[in-house]
Amino acid sequence: MRLRGPLVITSALGVAVLAVSLVAVRTSIGHTKAIRALAVQTTIILDLGIHETFAPPPADAVPAMTAQEASDAFEGRHIPIPDFVTVQLGLFTLPVGPDCGFECEHNNIVRGDMVYSWLNKLVWGFSRLVCPAGSDRPEWQCTEWDFLNANTGEYVAGLSPRI
Repeated sequence: MRLRGPLVITSALGVAVLAVSLVAVRTSIGHTKAIRALAVQTTIILDLGIHETFAPPPADAVPAMTAQEASDAFEGRHIPIPDFVTVQLGLFTLPVGPDCGFECEHNNIVRGDMVYSWLNKLVWGFSRLVCPAGSDRPEWQCTEWDFLNANTGEYVAGLSPRI
């Protein structure tokens, strides 16, 4: 009958491990749902002339960094993201143009007969409206964008509207 003590302790440890596992799973699911809520919902054409786009990420996309962590890595210090800035997770594509051989292919991505600086790069897109209040311009012509690599915080690209 001396085995009762070790058995009780082992059972208690098992229950504790199960509880911690359940909390970890719930946290992971919550994190995934939060990322889904931040994902861009439809493809945004950023520049009609070159077909620069910001598109929804795959359903299983999980960036290594939050938007704040990516921003902090880029800035080199913590600066809170302002309330007037919208942050979305998505895939950034920046075409260079038709494939023109080695000159175009150097440090670029080639798919078919097209060359890209970035092709479906998982990024955090930071946007803000820059037109004056009361402007009659469409929102897409008034939006300034910056894109940071969602896994490293490195700057990928930016786009400022012509005002």
